[in-house]
Amino acid sequence: MNNQKLKNFFMFVQKLKIINRKGWLIKTDIKKVESVADHSYSATTMAMVCSDILKLDTEKVMKMMLIHDLPESIIGDLLPGENPNKSREENDAMIKIINNLPKEIQDDYIEIWKELKKSESKEAILVHEIDKLELMMQLLAYKEHLSKKSIKEFLRSSESKINSKLTRDIFDNIVYELE
Repeated sequence: MNNQKLKNFFMFVQKLKIINRKGWLIKTDIKKVESVADHSYSATTMAMVCSDILKLDTEKVMKMMLIHDLPESIIGDLLPGENPNKSREENDAMIKIINNLPKEIQDDYIEIWKELKKSESKEAILVHEIDKLELMMQLLAYKEHLSKKSIKEFLRSSESKINSKLTRDIFDNIVYELE
């Protein structure tokens, strides 16, 4: 095992701590917005609990959630529609990052990444919904710093992507609190 490469992998994770979530920088007057790592931690905790409630493969859900934004350590936090090549660049970045792991576990992480990107399994669908739901939780936390128009834009961007009963009930509760 190459410990230098493993250290490189861990550095990609560390970089997420200093990458701010761009949407909050643009839409709020908050000086210190959440980082990608902050988002990933909250989303992983939410996904873990929801996965347990739904009796899904929680280990897989947590792995998916923990790696879902790793490519941002290379390509940055991009807003929807900002980069037409985002999907390809994310995949390239993820391969570069995963290539730093020991060979015997690289394939497992590649498979988890592919399953997440396909969005067909119950676990992958939950991860995508929680990714948006965590954004809504942060919206609730930042609501005093946002205009009504910005709040509506954030709600619109997530509303159609949160469909399962559990996540939708939580989303509806957030919407109620935002009104």
